[in-house]
Amino acid sequence: MFQQIRLASIVFSGLLVAACGGGGSSGTTTATGSSNPVTVAVPAPLTVSNGNPLTFLGQVSSTAGTISTMSWKLEALTLGANNVSVLANQDCKNTQKSPTGTEASCTLQVTPPTLLTADYTYKLTFTASDAKGNSNTASTTLLVLKEASSTYNPIAKVGSDITVTSGDKATMTCTGSGGTPATSGDPYAYQWVVSDDAGLGVKLVTTDTAVTSFTAPVVTASTTMKFQCRVTDDKQKIGTATQNVIVNPIIKPTVIPISYSGGVVTSGSNITLDGSKSVKYDANGKLIDGGVIYYYWTQKSGPVVDIFNAFSSVATTALPKQVSTRTAFVFTLNVSNSPITTGGVSIDPIKQVDVVFYVDPLPAISLVSYTPTQVALSGSAVVLKVDAPSNTGSNQVYYGWTQVSGPSVLIAGANTGNAGFVAPVVSTDTIMIFRASGGYQPITVTTPGTAAIDVIVLVQPIPTK
Repeated sequence: MFQQIRLASIVFSGLLVAACGGGGSSGTTTATGSSNPVTVAVPAPLTVSNGNPLTFLGQVSSTAGTISTMSWKLEALTLGANNVSVLANQDCKNTQKSPTGTEASCTLQVTPPTLLTADYTYKLTFTASDAKGNSNTASTTLLVLKEASSTYNPIAKVGSDITVTSGDKATMTCTGSGGTPATSGDPYAYQWVVSDDAGLGVKLVTTDTAVTSFTAPVVTASTTMKFQCRVTDDKQKIGTATQNVIVNPIIKPTVIPISYSGGVVTSGSNITLDGSKSVKYDANGKLIDGGVIYYYWTQKSGPVVDIFNAFSSVATTALPKQVSTRTAFVFTLNVSNSPITTGGVSIDPIKQVDVVFYVDPLPAISLVSYTPTQVALSGSAVVLKVDAPSNTGSNQVYYGWTQVSGPSVLIAGANTGNAGFVAPVVSTDTIMIFRASGGYQPITVTTPGTAAIDVIVLVQPIPTK
């Protein structure tokens, strides 16, 4: 019989140790004494940076008698600290006890405050007594960092409800504030998510910018769609807001602009702006097969480029080679039932959709010279050779040579990788320095190139007999 009771006590002690992990603690603090038969234990001090609920497990055992009372006490050590949001089971009405009653535990439930003006520290004290009147206490601390405050998260803000008609361009704007903005670059990162598009399969022009848009789909009854904007700050904390867009059905014949163009391309690419999938509907929202549609492609943002066949359903343009970072080029497809002028005017309503191309820069050019230093005699022909490694791929590299120092000479082939000159006649050893530049466009004063390397030539006098 004694062995059965002892075994149950051992099993219960194991359960208590396992339960202690519920508070997220990495250890325990134990209070005992050489003459005190009551031993109590609490979790090790804890630091949190979010407002998630916590549990603190208090454990007690007595060698003198059964456990009779247990309780938790919480006090703020930080002056002016707000009260915790939830403090449950402080009086230990819900407990666990071993079969003998000499071991027990009580779990305190704590939720940190939602508003913090600084880091708050709280002291949690666990007290227990046995039936013989023996008692003991143990304390631990909870440090709640300021970033756990709900006001520490960024705030996302969108505009009021937007109402459009099928085929209209719906533009949504989100702004971020609060939290911890980035100190360099964009203060916040944005993400748009389609929360509910009523099964209409809406495609946003961009999903990672503060401003985005889409073409309102064709509906037969007024339909509300929901889009969520997520703002992320420098500490990866997120704020959200929901934008409602109400789409009304077509009330007169209209065209719907559709383009599947866009994406990530490299500098210098020739791109196609394709709006040939655009469609036309009658006043009842029925598709008109073969209806005449008038087109006009315009550029909305990005370095200015020429658009060829801008008044056709399919236009083209060449993107510049000189971009140092990823650059967005935004084009707008304008469609109407009637011709559109170069000023963007038509006697019928004009419907629009934006198309975005992200242009990545060409690989960085690094120049090498196989004769970075050379020696030549007065009056001899000197070859200046420079090359670019293979990481430039099939892209053409242009070269340009200039003289940095030394007696002035005429450089032959100054716009090629293989240049040369005739060494001047000198009476003493003379150093001449030439600089080669490389770029993806012809080297001029306005386009000086993106890479350079110097070549040194030591010109010596002709030896005398």
